[in-house]
Amino acid sequence: MLHGKVQEHNLNTGRAVEFQCDKGYNLVGDSLVVCMGGNTWSSTFPTCQPKSCPTPPGWREDSARNGSRQEFHVGQSVRVACPKGQQVKGSGTITCRPDQTWSPISSVCETVCWLQCQNGGVCQRPNTCACPEGWMGRLCEEPICILPCLNGGRCVAPYQCECPTGWTGTRCHSAVCSSPCLNGGRCIRPNRCHCSSGWSGHDCSRKRKSVYYHF
Repeated sequence: MLHGKVQEHNLNTGRAVEFQCDKGYNLVGDSLVVCMGGNTWSSTFPTCQPKSCPTPPGWREDSARNGSRQEFHVGQSVRVACPKGQQVKGSGTITCRPDQTWSPISSVCETVCWLQCQNGGVCQRPNTCACPEGWMGRLCEEPICILPCLNGGRCVAPYQCECPTGWTGTRCHSAVCSSPCLNGGRCIRPNRCHCSSGWSGHDCSRKRKSVYYHF
């Protein structure tokens, strides 16, 4: 019996056959058929017909069907068609299982971003990426520095500046003097010291001469 099984029972009045269908199939006809003798039976043998299945996910009715809805049954396979801006993820073919659900679940439509999202971004809508914290831009290619980089610095990663020569610090806010400023001097620009009172020179190492005026 296709999609079912047969069990025989010996009864006093004759030989009986019991029919059962597999999961996902309905028995059409009598489940018990008795041999009446003379190679005749009490009724014709039943059949197992597949149960109906819900409409596959993402299915779009063909307008040529004039409003009639297509029916689906257990064991039936269909190819997934995705709307514009999406593509099939997986094999592209799904089959209605005996529990009347469609498998594989992985064959679904996913949004298409023709240029790949970067830095952990996820394609959310056609050609639109959802960016993780610290990144922005259509492809999540632009890092975010909440406090701007100074003195010509460039934001290269979330909250991280790349500084030009002569500057350092998280925001490129600290000048670099190759020779340290001495005697209380302070580096204010690349290789430029602001000397405390009484000192001079590129590194504040020269003591100023005192000048006295006589009246």
